[in-house]
Amino acid sequence: MSQLTAIVTGAGGAIASSAIDAFEAAGWRLALIAYSDAERQRLERDRPRHLTVRANLADDAQARAAIAQAIERLGAVDALLNIAGGFAMGAAAETAPAALEAQLDINLRTAFNATRAVLPHMQQRGRGFVLGVGAAAAIDGGARVGAYAASKAALVTWLKSVRAEVAPHGVEVAIIYPMAAVDTPGNRAAMPDADPQRWIDPAELAATMLHLATRSRRGRIDEARVYPPAV
Repeated sequence: MSQLTAIVTGAGGAIASSAIDAFEAAGWRLALIAYSDAERQRLERDRPRHLTVRANLADDAQARAAIAQAIERLGAVDALLNIAGGFAMGAAAETAPAALEAQLDINLRTAFNATRAVLPHMQQRGRGFVLGVGAAAAIDGGARVGAYAASKAALVTWLKSVRAEVAPHGVEVAIIYPMAAVDTPGNRAAMPDADPQRWIDPAELAATMLHLATRSRRGRIDEARVYPPAV
C-alpha cells in the first residue's frame, strides 16, 4: 500500500502542530500550508520532512496554486485538513462589516478555496477525505461571538452540502467540533486567569482527526464533538 498523504492548512498554528505530529507518527506524508513567510521559514526549519507552501488561502488564485503544488509534489492527495481558522469577539452592535469579512475569510473562505481546489483531484481518483473544524458556537451561537459563530456555521453548512454531493463518488467529508476552549499558547495568553486543565487538549483533537481520516467507507464518521473534562 502506498504512503498516505495529506495537506494541512493553518499549519503554523497550535492545533495544526498537534495534527502534524499525529499524522506524521502514523506515517503520512504532508504538505503544510503556511500563511506568512515567517511561518513558512519556521516550518521548513522544524518540519524538514514535509513540503511547506506559503499561501493566503482566502485568495482563490493563491489557494489553487498552493494545492496544485502540493498535488504535484506529493503525487496524490488522500486528505485535506482544513485547520486554518481564527477567533474574534465583539458585541453585535459594535461588529463592523470588516470584522465579519475577516472572520469569513479565515474560517470559511480558506476552507472553501482549498476544498474546491482539491476536489477535482479526489473525484478523479474516486477517493479522498476532507476535514473541517467547526465550533460549539456554530451550533448554538453565543453572546459576543456573532461574527465568529456565523463564519463557522457557514463553514459547517457548506461542508455538509459538499458531503451530500461528493460522498457518492468516494470522497468523504467530516467535521470536528471542539466544544470548548482548546489549550493553546494563544488561549493561555488571552485568558491568563483560566485553568487550562479544563480545556481541550489539542493532541486529543489531533487523534480524533486521524481517526476520522482513517475510517473505511463501511464505518465512516461524518461528525465528532470533542469535549473538555466534565469537572
